[in-house]
Amino acid sequence: MSFFVGNWVTRIYLGAVLASAAFMVAANPALGLSLAGIFLIALTAPVSIIFAPIYLIGDGWLTGPMMIGSILAGYLLNTVLINMITGEIGRVHSRRA
Repeated sequence: MSFFVGNWVTRIYLGAVLASAAFMVAANPALGLSLAGIFLIALTAPVSIIFAPIYLIGDGWLTGPMMIGSILAGYLLNTVLINMITGEIGRVHSRRA
């Protein structure tokens, strides 16, 4: 669990993704994809950008699970990258001390 909330950068990122997902779920589905959905796709880019056209254009039963899967994959990839970057910055600061 500390991998996902290990530092303040990943906590802020998790909060932004969860807030955007909650707002997207609470939005009126009759209006189509809301601004929160587009923001959620942008937050979890680059992985979710690959599947976004299928979600935006598609109308089948597979579009929802594909969107959820791409958002989760994008979140996990970005969390790994954030942890790698902040870990390297921590090592640089500790070498200087």
